[in-house]
Amino acid sequence: MTSLYLVRHARTKMSDDDAERWPLSEEGERQADILAQRGFWREVALILSSPEPKALQTAKPAARRWSIPLETANCLHEVRRPHLMPDYENAVARFFSDPETSIAGLEPAAQASERITRCIKGLSIGHPGKTLAIVSHGLVTALFLARLESHWPTVAEWRAIPFAGLAVVDTTTWHLIKNWSDA
Repeated sequence: MTSLYLVRHARTKMSDDDAERWPLSEEGERQADILAQRGFWREVALILSSPEPKALQTAKPAARRWSIPLETANCLHEVRRPHLMPDYENAVARFFSDPETSIAGLEPAAQASERITRCIKGLSIGHPGKTLAIVSHGLVTALFLARLESHWPTVAEWRAIPFAGLAVVDTTTWHLIKNWSDA
């Protein structure tokens, strides 16, 4: 069995209207440092991160501490959205319930689900036999895990993914073997 560690980025600081540029907050920096101390990293051969600052800032402490190579993969980015949304949770509920439609300018859930699944499986296949850690985002990891279980995620499932959270997938069977826990 080869494991794949899925990591959601640590807590962010909303710095402007473009969530793709948000850095970690002070709390997020502490979460990333705590996450970097966890022992699972000794099994990881390569960390692949979304190019967004919040994901990279979550991955870097572990990469430094454990001397693990860190690469970015553009396909690991969060669901695209044009701007900050005033009622984000309601938009997410609609996003999950109507996956073929762009809700408030969001990348459609079906499209994001296909992208992230192809991305993660492709990265895994591209590094056969290696234990990988993927550092990405809440919506796309919710979509990925739900797709492995053949359903659409719910808002409750998405909200249950903690910042600096960790889940583990068996890449031989593509089944979730350890659900989300936090740092």
